[in-house]
Amino acid sequence: MSKQTVRAAAFANIHKITALLGVAATLPLAVFVTSNMLKYELGVWPGLQIPLIHPAILIGGVLVALIMNTWSILDVKVSKTGRGVRVVAEITAHRWNLIALVFACVFFVMMVLTLFVENVLRVMGA
Repeated sequence: MSKQTVRAAAFANIHKITALLGVAATLPLAVFVTSNMLKYELGVWPGLQIPLIHPAILIGGVLVALIMNTWSILDVKVSKTGRGVRVVAEITAHRWNLIALVFACVFFVMMVLTLFVENVLRVMGA
């Protein structure tokens, strides 16, 4: 078995691993946003205890997930031409990384919208 074959076998599942790590990094934000929605917006579980999670973990986790999975599917090549620089970006559709990206984006947008709505309502005096 050659060195390249061993290296290829070792990195064969790297896209699935980065997708799994991305989803795991997004889970604290998913739990926080979902529990806030259930308790305050929908009123489903008024006695629900919302877990206290540091904002750095919430935002940092989703940013790590976005960066890892974008890095995994995006291939950027830069080459110098006679008159300038040529940049080519190619997206490889790794299904699990795309799913992890969508998962992270959905909860990030939900968090931003929730914060926006809460602050607008507070300013308006409602």
